[in-house]
Amino acid sequence: MADYTTVEQVKADMPDSGIYDSVDYDMVLGEMITNASRLIDREVGGWPDYFAGTTLEDRYFDGSGEREQWIDPLLTLDSLSVAESGGRAAADYTSWTLDTDFYVWPYNYDAVSQPIQKFIVDNYSGAKGRFPRGRKAIHVNGIFGYSAAPPAPIAQATKVQSLRWFMRAKQGYQDASASAAMGELVYVQELDPDVKRLLMSYKIGNMV
Repeated sequence: MADYTTVEQVKADMPDSGIYDSVDYDMVLGEMITNASRLIDREVGGWPDYFAGTTLEDRYFDGSGEREQWIDPLLTLDSLSVAESGGRAAADYTSWTLDTDFYVWPYNYDAVSQPIQKFIVDNYSGAKGRFPRGRKAIHVNGIFGYSAAPPAPIAQATKVQSLRWFMRAKQGYQDASASAAMGELVYVQELDPDVKRLLMSYKIGNMV
């Protein structure tokens, strides 16, 4: 599985730290980066490698019975086939043609750096009226996820979370640490608030 930043990139943010020119903590930092990457996947409602999708796979969805069919975020569509008659055998699925039977949405998904989020039946020139209602009626083959490489805010969120864990590790992973600049105790019992803010627009259901 993919990490959303590297040890070198994390260390580059701490040029005045003892870890900058040292390899003593590289293994620990690497583990923190991996754990932060997977935690970020879960926080946004995704799956492992959600921001580094490269694997072609099959997924099935219940048919909506409407003109629009929501799916998991999709990077690349290879094929869409639909169980129009309600069967579940391989022969019961009919291939639909992109830009003839249906469109993908957002229409300009690649230009706006967004994944495909739903299909829309072309009622004007296509022969399909709507997506059938039924269990596993929609079969999609493609690369699922938000992006093929982590966007800059995701890489930043991974660095921030990894560094915060590293600093907490130096204090024995206490839930509270002292902030000399603010003159108060800082309580950390979940994903860092700064990281959560970076991730807000990437949560499934919040994408525009």
